[in-house]
Amino acid sequence: MVAVNDLARNNGLTHGGQNSSGFELARSMLRIVPRMNRWAESRALDTEAGGDLSLRQLSALAVIENETTTLGDVARRLMVTPAVVTGLIDRLERRGFVRRVNGGSDRRRVHLALTEEGRVASGCVEDHLVREIAQRLETLSSDEIDQLNGSLSTLARITADLESSPMH
Repeated sequence: MVAVNDLARNNGLTHGGQNSSGFELARSMLRIVPRMNRWAESRALDTEAGGDLSLRQLSALAVIENETTTLGDVARRLMVTPAVVTGLIDRLERRGFVRRVNGGSDRRRVHLALTEEGRVASGCVEDHLVREIAQRLETLSSDEIDQLNGSLSTLARITADLESSPMH
């Protein structure tokens, strides 16, 4: 196992043994997060249950919580255009993972719901990814786990702030 400090240095988290500046941390985050996404994408496509579910499709399934979710909600949460979401939902609907539901009194508004097949497929893929990551986490000390947990909480707060700020 690569020592945590070596890993941090290799990922640009430290500079010359000193704590990183905000710019160095930001650069490191922009490098690590896509690597994690690429890993998850390749593993998601490898699982038997979800088979060829892309990470974006898996993310869309995770966003569709109940029948109050709309195409616009999914587009905002995934930070993509409504046209992208329409194609994404069309593919998930053809696979039997999502169904469109009329919006009740407002017939122009279409809501989305997971089917049982969609719930099972996304759950299986997510469980597979979680198991693989959890195996790696078992090699960490309790201090490293506490540190990672705090860092992830901070990263979640930063991400929520970035998502809520207007685009320039």
